[in-house]
Amino acid sequence: MTIEIRQKTLPINGLDIAYTETGPPEGHEDGRILFCVHGLLSNGRDYDFLARHMAAKGWRVVAMDLPGRGRSGWFPDPALYNVGAYLPFCIELAKYITQGKPFDWFGVSLGGIIGMSLHAHPELKMERLVLVDIGPEIPGAALDLVSSLARAPTQYATKDAAVAFLKKRCAAWGITDPEVWAHLVAQDILPQPDGTFRLHYDPGIGASVKDTGNETLAFWELWEQIKQPLLLIHGGQSLILPKEIAARMQRDYKGVAMETITFPFCGHVPNLMQPEQIEPLATWLEV
Repeated sequence: MTIEIRQKTLPINGLDIAYTETGPPEGHEDGRILFCVHGLLSNGRDYDFLARHMAAKGWRVVAMDLPGRGRSGWFPDPALYNVGAYLPFCIELAKYITQGKPFDWFGVSLGGIIGMSLHAHPELKMERLVLVDIGPEIPGAALDLVSSLARAPTQYATKDAAVAFLKKRCAAWGITDPEVWAHLVAQDILPQPDGTFRLHYDPGIGASVKDTGNETLAFWELWEQIKQPLLLIHGGQSLILPKEIAARMQRDYKGVAMETITFPFCGHVPNLMQPEQIEPLATWLEV
């Protein structure tokens, strides 16, 4: 039997924030909560495969669409697309979902930066933290590559052209299953009334992203404050999280415990949609 993924919306700070819920319903006393936050140009439907897998084990999995992505509302000003502006929406949705209960945070790239930023928030009981291919230092050249993808066109004359860009953007994810590609195409590309196709995010996100001039972004002081049990999922060929930075994260972690899982043939980011990537994560979560 297919496990239902429930699409929901919560008004927060003047925007409708979309999220999916899979597993035991709201208010259910049993089962642990996994709160998922996606990367820069993705949306919460990336985690449908993971959600069904964990729901079968009794977990309640919630995956949000950040403002400007998926089914969530768009910011009126593209300048608002930044980490600081996302935090209140994540806090309010996490509070609503967890109702004061402990939960685990699963953050991919941007979602991982948000998770690190909220690791000690007094209104959230973030019990454990899963970071997917992100750390407290990002090389400037990698940031500039991401910003160039973010500024690419979001509207395409044909579906084939939109799919070609999607596959370029996700080329490093290690996707080998045609079902995963079909799912991404269905969730990330929208047919328009005029016969064109657009990607499922606000083009203003690209307008808000600037080249760094090859300047590295580093926030190791935040890393030193994190204390939760932590899992780092690393793409072995990642430009965003080079091997030496992942190794330093593991070596210098000051929290309770940290484990690193590396998928050697992935870049940024491991897709976590295929069984060979879901299973190691599920094993860690189930401990």
